[in-house]
Amino acid sequence: MAFNSGTTPASVDRPYDDVDRARCPAPGAGFEQIAAASPDGILATDANYVILAWNAGAERLLGYSAGEAVGRSLELVVPNVASAPADRPVCLRAIRRDGVQVPVELSLSRWTEGGMPRLGAILRDASERHRAEETLRNAAMIDALTGLANRASLDAHLAEIAEAERSVTLLLIDLDGFKEVNDTLGHLAGDLILAEVARRLRAHILAGHFVARMGGDEFVVLIEGVANPMDGVWLGETLIDAIEQAITIDDAMVTVSAGIGVACSANGSLPAELLADADLALYKAKRGGRGRTQLFTSDLRLRIMEKGLARAELASAWAGGQFELYYQPQVMLGDGKLCGAEALLRWNHPVRGVLAPGAFLPLLETDALAMSVGAWIIDEACRQTAEWRATVFPGFRVAVNLFALQFKSGDIVSEVTRALARHDLAPDALELEITENTILKSDERILRQLNRLRDLGVGLAFDDFGTGFASLSMLRHYPVSKIKIDRSFVSGADVCQKDRSITQALVHMADGLGIEVIAEGIETLEHHALMLSQGCGMGQGYLYSRPVTARTFHALSRYGDQDRRAAV
Repeated sequence: MAFNSGTTPASVDRPYDDVDRARCPAPGAGFEQIAAASPDGILATDANYVILAWNAGAERLLGYSAGEAVGRSLELVVPNVASAPADRPVCLRAIRRDGVQVPVELSLSRWTEGGMPRLGAILRDASERHRAEETLRNAAMIDALTGLANRASLDAHLAEIAEAERSVTLLLIDLDGFKEVNDTLGHLAGDLILAEVARRLRAHILAGHFVARMGGDEFVVLIEGVANPMDGVWLGETLIDAIEQAITIDDAMVTVSAGIGVACSANGSLPAELLADADLALYKAKRGGRGRTQLFTSDLRLRIMEKGLARAELASAWAGGQFELYYQPQVMLGDGKLCGAEALLRWNHPVRGVLAPGAFLPLLETDALAMSVGAWIIDEACRQTAEWRATVFPGFRVAVNLFALQFKSGDIVSEVTRALARHDLAPDALELEITENTILKSDERILRQLNRLRDLGVGLAFDDFGTGFASLSMLRHYPVSKIKIDRSFVSGADVCQKDRSITQALVHMADGLGIEVIAEGIETLEHHALMLSQGCGMGQGYLYSRPVTARTFHALSRYGDQDRRAAV
């Protein structure tokens, strides 16, 4: 095919740079050679965009021969070409002879030839680049491990649903037991589990449902066009049954379960709100145990709002100095002598009065504020104990409860050391109480901290002893100096002979291990006598005193100036 062209331009009305000149040279012998050899489509038009020249590359790209193209408008293949800039390449769609649109990169150059305006164009096939870009876009929207849509894809899909105000039922799925498997068998096994769970989700959803991996071990399923809670709950139960089927990994049978939160929207709720509702439902499902599906209800959000207000109130209480330590006496059962006290936190609420721990501790112990309050409790208890030891209660020892967050900070040993030094208090005057359940969730870092505290001479007591399931084995591994027998074994409404046998065994076991024992919940003289007869050394309870302020506790010194007996 000959490249149809005019003569070399005699003048150039509009300057163009070297790139333009190289990419769109004026028609002529040299240009015809370049155009004939170029794989790109190269053409020239007059001022009205009538095609004057058309090379083989243009024929291959667009399907028109030179005979078919020359003399026709360039807009035949490049609609709206008049709006394309001549100073830079642009990407657009060209129309092939068969009507198929093809992505091209268009570069234009204008000049005058014999006083007549001319337009030169290079059309480069951008199909491969577009396919590569599409592949990259798809990769950015697909989770590489499971092949499901990823979080970005989910967000985009939810935004489309919200904009169109379509109904949707959303299931937020979180695996139960995945972390344990991942930690035990390794991350490769964890990846296999995630991939298998994804496969099962795809296998049990209907056509048109959308499934994505949020990240970690969280997944989302969308039922579009439906805002029916029962549909969501039914599908949730179906998916849990599928997930709980055993998975074989290296000849081992591994089982995980899932918790599912369900939320519905009939009017295009914002994606963040819908996910937050499902998350609240999921949280409640997980609190109830493994393998549960929970539907979102408005009261769940109300509870969160109330918690938010309560947290703000806690922060205000801390800033306003509304917390105070109360002290409950601990006595020697043999002679009734006061040997110490447990320091207990109280909140002097400006409206509701003095609040007991049950009203606020469950919230406080999960808040970052627990770190500051916990450090203050240790310091204040040490200050008061040092004062009493120097005056009315020689040999006095104070017991302080610790928050689990104080261990996670890794600084509890330093906090205790600073408080003892600040108030010139002997380490054996301080006893730190830790719950059995906190220990069960501990790690080697926490064990190291406990050993360091015990090495300092600080006492360590297991609180509520006997209510967990690993008490006996833990006594072999943790540097415990005292156990506190839980009140449910001493003065509970249903205390029976079996409970008495248990307390008797605990006392004998502790004696053999060289560990002190104190019984909580002693409320009557009969309780006192029973625990004394079983060999328990110390007691604490309403029989001796309720928790009282430091000033009231100081007044206990009037009960027997010589031996400092508690008020029995």
